[in-house]
Amino acid sequence: MDAPEADFDIKLQKISSDLLADFNSFLDVLHKPASQHGGERRVRSRVKSRDVYNATLYYLDPFQELPQLLDPHLPKWIPFLANTYLAALTTRHKSPALSAEKAKHFIPTTSAIALILYSFCKIRGEKVIKHFLNVETKYLEILRSAIEDAEEKGTGAWQERYIVLVWLSHLLLAPFDLSTISSVDVEDTPAIPGLELREGLPGITLRLLPLGIKFLSSPGKERDGAKALLVRIAMRQDMQDLGVLDSLVKWALGSLRADTEQTSYYYLGILSFIGGILQSTMDTGIMHGHLSASFTRVHGVATDEGNAIVSFALARKMVIKIMRCLVVSALRQDRLGDTANEITEMTIGYLLESLADNDTPVRLAASKALSVITLKLDPEMASQVVEAVLESLNRNILWKKTAQGNVRDLATVDSLEWHGLILTLSHLLYRRSPPAEQLPDIIQSLLLGLAFEQRGTSGTSVGANVRDAACFGIWAVARRYTTAELLAVPTKTSTSILQTMGTELVTTACLDPAGNIRRGSSAALQELIGRHPDTVEKGIWVVQTVDYHAVARRSRAMEEVALGVTKLSAQYGEAILNALLGWRGVGDVDAASRRSAGAAFGVLTAALALDDLNGPFPRYEASFQLFQDKYTTLEARQVEERHGLLICYAALLDQFPKVSAHEGGRHAGNDGLGPSLLEKMQAIVTAMLTSYMESTHRRADLIAEGLSRVVESLVPLFQFITLGNQSSLPLYTMAQLLESAKESGHLALANALDEHGGSDSDLSTVLDTIKQVVPMWLSRTEPEAMQPACAAALTLLIFSTPANRKAIIQEWAQSVRHKPSSRTATQGEAYFYTLALTQPLISSQDVDIVCETLTGRWADDPEVATRLAILQGLTKSRILQDKPLAFLGILKEGLNDYTTTARGDVGSHVRVQALRAVCFLWQDAACLSKESIETLLHSVLRLSAEKLDRIRPEAQSALALLLSGHSADHFRHSLTFSSQAYFHILLALAYNTSLHPLAASFAEEDETAWMAALMAGFVTSADTGNEELVIASRAALTSFANVSASNLDLIYEALLQNLRTHQGNDRVLVPTLEITAFLLHVGFVDTDINFKSLCLQTQKAGYKTGNVRKIEACIRVYGGIAGLGDENIAGVSEAKKRLGALLFHPWPKVRTMVADEIWGLVVGKDDTEADDDLQSKVLGVDWGAADKTKIRSLVQDLHLD
Repeated sequence: MDAPEADFDIKLQKISSDLLADFNSFLDVLHKPASQHGGERRVRSRVKSRDVYNATLYYLDPFQELPQLLDPHLPKWIPFLANTYLAALTTRHKSPALSAEKAKHFIPTTSAIALILYSFCKIRGEKVIKHFLNVETKYLEILRSAIEDAEEKGTGAWQERYIVLVWLSHLLLAPFDLSTISSVDVEDTPAIPGLELREGLPGITLRLLPLGIKFLSSPGKERDGAKALLVRIAMRQDMQDLGVLDSLVKWALGSLRADTEQTSYYYLGILSFIGGILQSTMDTGIMHGHLSASFTRVHGVATDEGNAIVSFALARKMVIKIMRCLVVSALRQDRLGDTANEITEMTIGYLLESLADNDTPVRLAASKALSVITLKLDPEMASQVVEAVLESLNRNILWKKTAQGNVRDLATVDSLEWHGLILTLSHLLYRRSPPAEQLPDIIQSLLLGLAFEQRGTSGTSVGANVRDAACFGIWAVARRYTTAELLAVPTKTSTSILQTMGTELVTTACLDPAGNIRRGSSAALQELIGRHPDTVEKGIWVVQTVDYHAVARRSRAMEEVALGVTKLSAQYGEAILNALLGWRGVGDVDAASRRSAGAAFGVLTAALALDDLNGPFPRYEASFQLFQDKYTTLEARQVEERHGLLICYAALLDQFPKVSAHEGGRHAGNDGLGPSLLEKMQAIVTAMLTSYMESTHRRADLIAEGLSRVVESLVPLFQFITLGNQSSLPLYTMAQLLESAKESGHLALANALDEHGGSDSDLSTVLDTIKQVVPMWLSRTEPEAMQPACAAALTLLIFSTPANRKAIIQEWAQSVRHKPSSRTATQGEAYFYTLALTQPLISSQDVDIVCETLTGRWADDPEVATRLAILQGLTKSRILQDKPLAFLGILKEGLNDYTTTARGDVGSHVRVQALRAVCFLWQDAACLSKESIETLLHSVLRLSAEKLDRIRPEAQSALALLLSGHSADHFRHSLTFSSQAYFHILLALAYNTSLHPLAASFAEEDETAWMAALMAGFVTSADTGNEELVIASRAALTSFANVSASNLDLIYEALLQNLRTHQGNDRVLVPTLEITAFLLHVGFVDTDINFKSLCLQTQKAGYKTGNVRKIEACIRVYGGIAGLGDENIAGVSEAKKRLGALLFHPWPKVRTMVADEIWGLVVGKDDTEADDDLQSKVLGVDWGAADKTKIRSLVQDLHLD
């Protein structure tokens, strides 16, 4: 799959300085301000948990991608946190108790610091962080006491226990005996079953041992800290002298007995401790006395199938590490003799079995262990290990006969075992264990692994890990072996093994489905060419082309990188071309990748053909033969492969014009193109189409898409066969015809064919077959199949005779003229695209047939999908610009389609497509007629201010076509469609001097109608848009109204007109009422508008409505008019009457809203005494529950009757 364009690590580098600064500021939270405590900064006893979690989650965790960015700050931060932690332990003050509610939001400072230190360990690693911790041994007792006290009280987080245990293990590096720093003597030896300790051990040891053993069985991270603590105690020289190491080892081996009843985590802890001891003593002779017993016990655990511990992958991984350490230690001791050999042989056998383990960590550990052990063996035995691995790779391999000979079939091998085996070879090569004599078989296995692929039962890939291991192996062999050694490796061809590996790496880097493997191959290729210069053809240029970053996106790697490396050397192109016909190309599970592979097949064939010294057609014919051999051997179930191969053949046909035009002349290659090849290319198309009609496929849509692409790509071949050298027309591809369809580009080809007398008789068979299958393709509804189906239909029409062409068009038009009567019947939307594309090919009478078909189906079928298909078809050819008057009604209806279903405003898709059609129409200056502007402009104005973000930019583009010069560029490119400036320009558009003369004249004829159309959409943005849209649109509205009184009058007149014309349309009516109320309440009342008429229209809008929001808007309009105060103003008394009437509304919520509006009127009174009196009458009453007597009294007192 394609890698993302923007990498996270780049973003992290940009914001890292801000994150580091924020974390640095957070550290001040851990101390109280100095001013509160006599100039000293005291550590807080608790901090807010929210601050701590923000610091770890948002400031530190992002650095897991690039942990090295923290390194400059660690010497400052870690000691500061450690000292603060110690200060919190040593200077604890009694803090006031918090309530249970508040306590949930705070955590102790010690826990907070431990959580932060753990985050550092998680990001940068425990080994790095612990070196910055305080190493003064005086804190040994304090830390030990802290963790013991926390355990007794049952407090403290696991992160704190882990940090303290790691810290204690670090403090035990003190260079003097523990007896000198033990402040407390422990009289009784701790009672730990199976652990026998000598007398006279230091008190600190007796207190730390139970602590470590207790947490060794923890299921969490504390187990690692406890292991480190116990290993550090046992490895101290003074503790070894006192027998602690021997006692702990005997106790650990005894604890692994099957009769002990412990948890699984206990055994994991024991194994980790044994592994830690052996790892620390591997280069010494300290553990030699325990090697035999340790191996016997651990091997017994590993081979005991009844032992539950071996069911854990982590336990098996630990066992492998322990056995590796045991063997390495045993091989160092000559005195062990046969015992060492026995241990080695048994371990190697167990490791070879573990290479097929189901868990990846186990296989990784086993492969690494085998490589380490093999390095310690004598050459003869090491060669036997390598031979055993190579023999395992040859198990269960089948040989399959193909046209190219016998090839390996890896379908039956175990992919997990192969991963382990290839990884083992890679590790062996990295340590240079195998001798140069074994390199031929090893490299052959690595190359097999580089192309390894298996599919799981669900179709997913399960071979990526094998290929990843093979990349590592090739990188290792290039790094560890000399050029002379590698050049001495024999090959079956004349090329060297270095060139072979380079070619395979180039192929993998260009085609592999996994991005990490493409990049890994690129890295291995760079290592190969850099370590062995002048051994790989065009090596430096290949490395520059197959760049680590260039292969991140698979589509780019397939098409651009593959083409670039093919131009460097043909052998790379040949290898990639062959691989494209395999599982990495046409056999890929991803359809988009198969399309990219098909396109690459055609491009690479053309590149190879044009560089061929023997002429282009031999190489072109060879690629066709490759396709034919592969296609004819397909089984019926191989649908994906069939789809990919069809795309390849289509791409191959698309390159026919380029190949035939080589050598200077347009048809210079005619002599090299034999008639037999042309016949084969036609015959296989006929056979494929016939098979499609007679067979049923699992994914018929994919086969339909592939065959459609093949048919559309036949255009240059058919043109070559029909016209030959008699025409001056260049060979066209369908893509070129479709690109020029809006300029009637394919009309010239059709005319030339008609003048020639139609298509060649040799094409009659294949054209008849295409005629039968095209309706099947046009009836499909899959988006991927529709466009190729349209192109295939156009191919059929171009090469048909005029009479047949007319009959076909009439048949198609008749089939889609009426809506299907059955809901289950499918009428392909591709028919509409095709009919629109046929416009240049038919007579004016037939054009009327197409127009009538499209307009008639639009009128009969209100389905959104149908209307979208019709509108999209209109923009694909010149039929809309040639016959604009026939489709103005369709465009207007599309601009006003507000169909709403359970999916929401699905009509918005139609409006968007209608706006695009308007843009396409108005791009032709001849179509900017008075009729089109009068029919469409008001709707476009409304949509330019509508609240939907996907509508406004399309309308913005349409309106920009009505402007000229700088104004058009500024409006289209400089203004965002949600800005205040954008809305202000819309409001003043009628007065723009750059407006098209016809549009300006249309605006002058009726300014109110112009503004009303705009406000019908504007109010939706100003009322129900998102918050930023509401702010911007209302700010633009008030700014425009402030310019002049005439602007304000125009706005009110437009709003009033919309109230008249949109009665019953709540989508416009309610926002119009809300914006009217907004203008009244913010003081825009200095206008000549007839407020009484406004009241009457508002009353009509709210009459007997059940829409609470509409009623609320009406109340706000009444309140705004009543707030004018002057009874002489027409409409004020009417507004008060309506408020009084609504106080008797049966709904309590409405009465409450009216009371709130009346309160605003009362508060605005000028007379203070009257104001107080009226306020007292309104206050203190729940008007939603008041009886009619109180309401009537209030109405009379406020003169609302």
